[in-house]
Amino acid sequence: MLTVTRIEEPATLAQQVAEVYGSAFSIFRDGPTEQEVRAFSYETLPQHARREAFRFIAALDDGALVGFIYGYHGRSGEWWEDWIHERLPVAIYDDWFADQFDLTEFCVRADRHGEGIGSKLYEALLAEVAKTRHERVVLTTRRVRNPARDFYLKRGWEVVWDALDDRFSLFGLHLR
Repeated sequence: MLTVTRIEEPATLAQQVAEVYGSAFSIFRDGPTEQEVRAFSYETLPQHARREAFRFIAALDDGALVGFIYGYHGRSGEWWEDWIHERLPVAIYDDWFADQFDLTEFCVRADRHGEGIGSKLYEALLAEVAKTRHERVVLTTRRVRNPARDFYLKRGWEVVWDALDDRFSLFGLHLR
């Protein structure tokens, strides 16, 4: 039975997070290496979990992790924020990056795509973000057409900047 729930300490699921992360990105030929998957699960995620307004939503099927989504309040001085700032015109950056929520990772096991798990995770995270002060949510996704890009466009996200680099676009969603 599938349950979708907020997890306060995602580090307790590190091995399962690594498996889901690796599976989700295996659909891309330039997906993460095994070493990058482990670094994400055991180093990056625990660092992110300490950030302001951190929210981690898990999809569990009979206790096994099959998907997750998370984000936090983004701040200048963090790697991703600075990377974006270097690539955007100032006016666009100032409009979207004033008290925003960064949707950081969204992964569903590749063999579970098409079951509605992503929609349930997404709705649960947005319900959590709606309880915060954030008025905008931002994320990056690949520029090439793929299930994630289509997923966001169908839900009203806009392409804020389509050429961050040769691989990624910036998407944004106004909540209020």
